[in-house]
Amino acid sequence: MEQKVCGIDVHRDLLVATILDQDNHKQTQTFQNNTTNMQQLKQWLKTNNCIDLAMESTGSYWTTLYITLEDASLKPILANAHQVKAIPGRKTDQRDSEWLAYLHRSNLIRPSYVPTKPIRELRELARTRVRYVESRTQYKNRCQKILSKNNMRLSSVLSDIFGKSDKELLKGLMKGKTVEGILKTTESKRLKKRKQEIIDVARGSLSEIDMFLLKEMEQTIDALTVQIHNIERCMDELVDKAALEIICSVPGVGRLSGATVLAELGDVTRFGNGRQVASWRGFAPFVSQSAGVTRIGGITKRGSRWLRRVMVEVAHVAVRMLGRFKDMFWRIAVKKCKKVAYVAVARKLLTVIWYLLVNGEVYVEEGFSKKSTVLARSKSYDGNSGGGLSLDDIVGVLGRVMKVVSDGG
Repeated sequence: MEQKVCGIDVHRDLLVATILDQDNHKQTQTFQNNTTNMQQLKQWLKTNNCIDLAMESTGSYWTTLYITLEDASLKPILANAHQVKAIPGRKTDQRDSEWLAYLHRSNLIRPSYVPTKPIRELRELARTRVRYVESRTQYKNRCQKILSKNNMRLSSVLSDIFGKSDKELLKGLMKGKTVEGILKTTESKRLKKRKQEIIDVARGSLSEIDMFLLKEMEQTIDALTVQIHNIERCMDELVDKAALEIICSVPGVGRLSGATVLAELGDVTRFGNGRQVASWRGFAPFVSQSAGVTRIGGITKRGSRWLRRVMVEVAHVAVRMLGRFKDMFWRIAVKKCKKVAYVAVARKLLTVIWYLLVNGEVYVEEGFSKKSTVLARSKSYDGNSGGGLSLDDIVGVLGRVMKVVSDGG
């Protein structure tokens, strides 16, 4: 039997498929991207004895086609669109499908990872939850904007006006009450303790429209909170409990962040080492070498931005805990800046998580000295300004250097 391959150019409404044999004979067909035409495409491939095929990962349009062809005992592979770009020039759908077929026949396509159905479902839940949290935060910020516009800057005194105790103040304002009146009748110790501070920053008043908008936004925020909790319960049912216990042993990782990491990583055994994991998710530095000159830049940011996001969030928590990650953070922050240090810790955490999942071990802090670094204790350091020491720190370091020099002389 001749070895034939097929390249499929996937679009929202069209599927352009080209079968290529060893003698470079081509057969091209165009199908509609729907269930009926997918069955016709499947039958066309079987009729021509073509079971090896390649397609680009175009948005979410490839998912149904991939599953349909895989269930029909065919061998589809998914290609990264960035890695299979054709030579610029005359670009048509037919040429794109021919190019995919040619690359596949020459074994020049590195197949992309396609997770199993449970992982895909968990990943969809985790990403939807992030979107809901972002939307809820936007509505909270809009509420803050309305209050600030009316000279009621409660955020400068209260950390979260949507919290359990502080929300009483917001509800009273939506009913048309004054700040003084709310604080007189409140039973919240937190509000009573900051009574004068709250009065000083909230001397304005709300109009009828402002109160109406605040009520509508509060209802939206409450509805989003309920939906977020529902998604979190569903994630807890789908996640692998054993793997979740392993990953939650790592400093800074909670159950929600752990479930998100598991969803984005998928099958960890396909990686040979931790560097491959970091590179696959865009934590590897950009490298450009020409004529013996090597330039190293920031991280590539290739791969899942969802995983990079959650790992940086985990890093922010981990560096506040006593351990090697906190020590690593301050060691890098003094040379670079805090942002670079957070990313470095996130990369290290990801490689540690991969190792633990592959070996089925829990994280154990070993060999860490509890002696804090001088930099970690220094409150004058500001990593957001690009990294550096205060004037007092510099003078102290120079004094010690001069003492060593004079002693040596």
